Amino acid sequence: MKYGRKRVLLVYPKFPPSFWGLQKAVRMSGRRAALIPLGLVTVAAMLPEDLFEVRLIDMNVRELRDSDIAWADIVMVTAMQVHKDSFNEIIIRSKRQRKIVVVGGPYPTIYPEEVVLTGADYLVLGEAEVTLRFFLEDLAAGRAPRIYSEASVRSRVSIALTREFKPHITITPIPLWRLLEMRRYASMAVQYSRGCPNICEFCAIYGLFGHIPRVKTPEQMIAEIESLWRAGWRGPVFFVDDNFIGNRGEVRRFLPILIAWQKEHGYPFSFYTEAGIDLANEDMRDILDMMVQAGFDEVFVGIESIDPEVLESLKKRRNRGDQGEKIAIIQKAGLKVTAGFIWGNDMEKLANIMALFHFIQEHGIVECMPGLLNAFRGTPLYLRLQQEGRLRGESGGNNTHAFSFNFVPRLDEQALIEAYIDLLEKLFSPRNYFERCRTLRNRLGKASLPRENRISLRNLMTVVKVFCYYLILHPSWEFVRFMSETTITAPSGFAEAVANAVKFVHYESITTSSIREYRAAHPK
Repeated sequence: MKYGRKRVLLVYPKFPPSFWGLQKAVRMSGRRAALIPLGLVTVAAMLPEDLFEVRLIDMNVRELRDSDIAWADIVMVTAMQVHKDSFNEIIIRSKRQRKIVVVGGPYPTIYPEEVVLTGADYLVLGEAEVTLRFFLEDLAAGRAPRIYSEASVRSRVSIALTREFKPHITITPIPLWRLLEMRRYASMAVQYSRGCPNICEFCAIYGLFGHIPRVKTPEQMIAEIESLWRAGWRGPVFFVDDNFIGNRGEVRRFLPILIAWQKEHGYPFSFYTEAGIDLANEDMRDILDMMVQAGFDEVFVGIESIDPEVLESLKKRRNRGDQGEKIAIIQKAGLKVTAGFIWGNDMEKLANIMALFHFIQEHGIVECMPGLLNAFRGTPLYLRLQQEGRLRGESGGNNTHAFSFNFVPRLDEQALIEAYIDLLEKLFSPRNYFERCRTLRNRLGKASLPRENRISLRNLMTVVKVFCYYLILHPSWEFVRFMSETTITAPSGFAEAVANAVKFVHYESITTSSIREYRAAHPK
């Protein structure tokens, strides 16, 4: 392939409707998507500007038109497994116009034997900091093989790697924010670290990114946040790290600098991230306090189960101890706790389902994500079930509000599914949901940080829409009671109350529709 300046179209596939996609809530808020395609705007920054003209289409924000594909010389697509159908459609449409198609991301990396059958010309797998450069060089020279992996280019790599042969992300460039239609997103995203020191049986993260948490330098991270601020963003920013506190020493170096930047700029951002529940441990309290001072207001934790035997079976050993007490510590410090739960492990007991419901209610976990256990390729769980002859096939990538296992459970499968449905119906009833909102409101720490408070027309329209929905289209006494209480007793929490009510529009809808579809396909 001869160079000149080539046109590259980066395409992010469409998410199917899902619990965590928040599609209805996002639309009610006047946005189109919850999060940006951070990987693609980072890859865009790795493409030399003198050689490539780049555009980006996020199909969650707007439609991919044939004219978009016609513009391009090369179409680059990333995907997770949940994107599979949209991903395949993009490739078909691009090849129909005889475009060079390059794919990467988690789905092609984990399932290359499937992806080679899609018609994509090149698979650039693993972390782009390692593989993308060599692909571009070989493509220009006309000698590019079809598949690039971290292993296949290892002998050519000149950059420093960890002992797990992973790149240090100090070489990762600042994403090209200018490619995004920012106003269409509910939140921006940045990445501080990759990798997780934990070895949970069901998790594929350390298989993809290693056990050693690699971090950006504080100066590098501040430059990235500053660039996002200069691009005009104000509001929520998701640190997409799978375990923000994985490297405790480095996060202790970074947070004071982030606090200083936020103070200097008037706290334009609120942050949220994922971390282990050991954030509440005594030796982590300084990190917890600094996170709140830096403007973090929410953390997702993988609780998975409240049964010690189940946790041991899942190799979730860091969750030992009183998890309820740890949640309370995090909440009282000032962080909302959202949480994931797994149902259907071999050590499960059907009686656990009611205990789990009461646990979630008692501790005000408003946004809870219970899902059926699925075995993902690349995990110890997948390998064990495969060796035991219990694996049925591949997971579809979405286990929340989906009613199937991709393996043969030890317990009665139908009983597990019925218990799970009962849990969802209880958790996402208006009464129980808004009761959790009350509990969280009462528990959260009183510390209040200054924010850039701008009352926009979009925010006012969201308030109007949610009140119309609950008062006229879908009348709810529980909503009226909750909002009245908030307005009278905790007016400073009004905006948060509206946000929770907007999210509930989606949660209740996806719960009702998912169960209805399952019942139609599986009548009792």
